[in-house]
Amino acid sequence: MKLLHGQGEIIADRYQIVTLLGQGGMGSTYAAVDFRTHQKVAIKVVSLRTARDWKTLELFEREAQVLATLNHPLIPNYLDYFQLEVEEDSPNSDCRFYLVQELVEGESLATLVERRWQPKEAEVKEIALQVLDILVYLHQLQPPILHRDIKPQNLIRQQDGKIYLVDFGTVQHMVRNPQSFVSTFVGSVGYMPPEQLRGQTVFASDLYSLGATLIFLLTGKSPETLPQKMLKVDFRRVIKLSEGFAQWLDRLIAPVIEHRFQSAQEALLKIKQRKQQLERSKKNQIISCPSNPRITLQKSNYNLLVKINYQASMSWSNLAGALLCFGSLITIIKDSPPEEVEIFSVFILLVSYSIFFMLVNFHKITYLEINPEIFKIKWTYFLIWNKQVQGRTEDIAGVLRYQKMDNTPPCILWEGIKPHHLIDEQRVGSRSDIKPKDIEWLVAEISDFLKPIQ
Repeated sequence: MKLLHGQGEIIADRYQIVTLLGQGGMGSTYAAVDFRTHQKVAIKVVSLRTARDWKTLELFEREAQVLATLNHPLIPNYLDYFQLEVEEDSPNSDCRFYLVQELVEGESLATLVERRWQPKEAEVKEIALQVLDILVYLHQLQPPILHRDIKPQNLIRQQDGKIYLVDFGTVQHMVRNPQSFVSTFVGSVGYMPPEQLRGQTVFASDLYSLGATLIFLLTGKSPETLPQKMLKVDFRRVIKLSEGFAQWLDRLIAPVIEHRFQSAQEALLKIKQRKQQLERSKKNQIISCPSNPRITLQKSNYNLLVKINYQASMSWSNLAGALLCFGSLITIIKDSPPEEVEIFSVFILLVSYSIFFMLVNFHKITYLEINPEIFKIKWTYFLIWNKQVQGRTEDIAGVLRYQKMDNTPPCILWEGIKPHHLIDEQRVGSRSDIKPKDIEWLVAEISDFLKPIQ
């Protein structure tokens, strides 16, 4: 399509074209500068000669009328609307209509995703909150306004994260029963709800389009290219989300109107409630085993830290006896002839090893940390030696307590078929400070934590 204006061209003795921003069936949009205010503006132009039909001009005029009445911080301000006659009384004569708005400097969500932007779930939620705030405003006007074309191309993101809704070329005042309003077919494939394909739009129609847009941001794919289940986009097969957000998103894109949120206010309230619940759940709860304070948990919905602080059944008298033996051998060596020193040295090494082994195993702390991505286990022995393993949480097959023939039940975390002993067999029993009922409680707590995040 031939451009209506070139860079540097001046329109109406006031606006100088800077660059083309976009071009489509409803006209062309340019970035420009207002000579009077020195403000950067966006100018949308529709040509009578190139318009597909009178409906295009009708929608353009309606867009200008609607924008002139709006006042929301995330909708670009309306500035001017005018028309110009071009090359009158010639074969190339034309009538052009101009809509001038505040220029929002940023990039569309579609452009960002094309450039490999992959927003996290938390970022997508923030976008949803901002767009819902705009929809609440539009839907509560008298008469209410439906946007009817919410999609990634019409949402502009600034560097500070603010989201602006643009292109009101398909807006419609809802002046009839909101559940039976019928209009001309408009919208964008992949982002339109089923009823909009039939020419019907309601409040929940804009919500469906928002849901489809959020799915595009999360997957990087247009919704119509994703697998479907029961006539609904099955985003769960291609992206893993928190269950609460997934359920909320499911309601936005329900193919049946009655199964969706019925208003932007309702959808906004639900996602805010879930956000508040998540913030509360992130606060750690410190829990001790009811029957053994040596086992403690710091627990939230997304993080678990287990600390098992225990000592072996060895008594202090055993250790004292080993140390006394070691001292006696040293004394004997001092008074022994050289040929006997080598023999006693072997005994000293054996006793030294026994003392070291008793010290290492006498006091042991096991730390287990789990979050939705990874788990870590760290064993610390008498504060002088430690070892650690790490793996993926999704690979945890379970945490089991099983009974052996000698009635000593260890606690094992299974990473696939690989076992990690949280509590060894010799540390459980009547002579130890870890009892079978303590392990049963610990296994239940870890298993309950893992269920919702795996």
